[in-house]
Amino acid sequence: MRIVDHEQRRQEIAEVAMDLIAHEGLEATTLNRIARQMGASIRVITHYFADKDTLLLAVYRILALQGQAPIAEVLARDPADLAGALNVLCGSDEATLKRWRVYVAFWDKAARSPRFAAEQRLWIEKTLALIGEVIVARTGSAGEIRPLAMELISLVYGMSVQRTLDPESWAPEAIAAVIDRKVREVDLLRPS
Repeated sequence: MRIVDHEQRRQEIAEVAMDLIAHEGLEATTLNRIARQMGASIRVITHYFADKDTLLLAVYRILALQGQAPIAEVLARDPADLAGALNVLCGSDEATLKRWRVYVAFWDKAARSPRFAAEQRLWIEKTLALIGEVIVARTGSAGEIRPLAMELISLVYGMSVQRTLDPESWAPEAIAAVIDRKVREVDLLRPS
């Protein structure tokens, strides 16, 4: 009898779903399509995920964790590297651009589903808190950080969405230049 690593199998299913969402959209990503793509039966999928929404929530969580990992790597090297943290959030390389395609697909779902909206809010809050911590580490100021973190995240989201929809609209160098300018503005908040 073959031993199956259930967590690895869940991850594989979610990765296939993520690829389908990134390339064909949320509606085209059905349990049957995922099963066919994996060369498996639909029962394999439903053994791990009761329905499409349960699978999609798992995909979103995995996606969010994948998005947080590069930030953690940057901050492990330098907890005050605000430019580095913001740059890895942007869709400036192919892997991050793929994540952004999936994020954008989920936004419509979140606009219509309280369950998905709550999940999205949770991860946005985690990202805002993290960026807030980086701002404090960088400036030494613990003043009103949340509005600044929201502004920076909005900037990142805007450039990333534009790049997702039109990859030629924002070159990675242009994204980095805008982020560097914003970080210089943040540096002005350092107490003298």
